[in-house]
Amino acid sequence: MEPNLETALLRSLVAVAETGSFTAAAGRVGRSQSAVSLQIGRLEAMLGCRLFERSKRSVAPTRAGRDFLVYARRILQLQAEAAAAVNPALGEVVVRVGMPNDYAELFLPALLRRFEAAFPRVRCDIQCDMTWELLDRLERAELDLVLGIRHARRSTGLTLCHEEIVWVAGPAFDPAALEGRPLPLVLYPESCPYRARGAAALAGSGREWRVVYTSQSPTGIRIAVESRGAVTITSRRTVPPHWRVLTPEEGFPTLPPAELQLYRAEQAPGAAVERLAGEIEAVFRVG
Repeated sequence: MEPNLETALLRSLVAVAETGSFTAAAGRVGRSQSAVSLQIGRLEAMLGCRLFERSKRSVAPTRAGRDFLVYARRILQLQAEAAAAVNPALGEVVVRVGMPNDYAELFLPALLRRFEAAFPRVRCDIQCDMTWELLDRLERAELDLVLGIRHARRSTGLTLCHEEIVWVAGPAFDPAALEGRPLPLVLYPESCPYRARGAAALAGSGREWRVVYTSQSPTGIRIAVESRGAVTITSRRTVPPHWRVLTPEEGFPTLPPAELQLYRAEQAPGAAVERLAGEIEAVFRVG
């Protein structure tokens, strides 16, 4: 007999996986902790396997649990879309998107306005982080789409454009004050592909440098650049208006371009996901 995969069971499963806690999951789905624990037990009995490894400190999906989560999220998404197809007042479709903060700040407002005009009953859940962290979430089926710079170990995305990568500095930058001193750099963490490009280029030019500040936040990068008179690396399209691009004539080696890619989750996308993917493609293939 086929198992009866009730919506309530699947919602509790997803909540436990995303919160890592039966207590937190219970708060999310509006049930008691014991009720959520019983629901997971029912699912495990129906499927004939353990879905979570439990310890005193955490709850984590097993291999079978991770595999089943992909299908559970897909079923919940399809249920919401099916209800909305015949009665838009029923349910809510959520599209989960990840992108770096700097791209979100520049392009997300206009992008969401166009998308919401076409899909007024679809809610976008936006997560901003470093590309590699977003791709990890995509692999765990926690996101539907990720916009980000291609990493060497991840090349499965659709290339939208090649970004020009440049050295930039704020108004306080004074080249004369750096005579005989290492170039002060403000950079993202070592996992950032821009940082790798900069280090390789400077090594080839023989110029001395040192990292004076590291941050995962574009806001943190901007504050440090402007307060320390330092230099950073970014795509030309995200350079703040009052900053300037530093040139090879000033001793800054040319940086190789980066591929901006759109990554999709492995599960079958719904109409809303495809439409948002199309909007993102249109923005960056033209821009």
